Amino acid sequence: MVEKLEYKVAHFERLSLASTTLQGGDYDALVRERISACIDTEAPITRSLLLKRVVNSFGLFKVGWRLDNYFKAILEDFSGQLEDECGVAVYHSPCENRHSFRPNTKDIRFSHQIPPSEAANVIVAILEASSRRMRRKDIYNFFLGQLGYSKTGNDLAELFTRALTYALDQGMVCKSKAGTFHL
Repeated sequence: MVEKLEYKVAHFERLSLASTTLQGGDYDALVRERISACIDTEAPITRSLLLKRVVNSFGLFKVGWRLDNYFKAILEDFSGQLEDECGVAVYHSPCENRHSFRPNTKDIRFSHQIPPSEAANVIVAILEASSRRMRRKDIYNFFLGQLGYSKTGNDLAELFTRALTYALDQGMVCKSKAGTFHL
């Protein structure tokens, strides 16, 4: 049974640092702590959202190529928690509920920051609730509502496609010869 949960955001005391200061190495331990806390609180979390949360906590707003290179080295410590989900880098926590999803609420994350595994759980929840075979179009309409979106767009269509691909690849859902989907 897939659970619908509230999204919890990791909160940090904000420090105002220049990106060169952050990259200097004096704050590496604090960066690791914040990455770990963010993963523990918000997992599953995409790499892009994880870096956004950590960078913002230091008063910075962009991850340019220099900061990206800096974070690549630090994120090696978390490689055991990293999974590639249909081309999206996603960090997982051992404590997270792998059978849940969190609807989007304003300003928490954009559709491209929702992990395919979490979006796939939305599809499973829809099929569990209907207990029948459904067409892709019908699942998509329910999918938007479950995630809290009232309008559609290319980003949401891409998320749905990645989620459906993930769900099929992982054996979470099946596709019939007639093109309908079921558990």
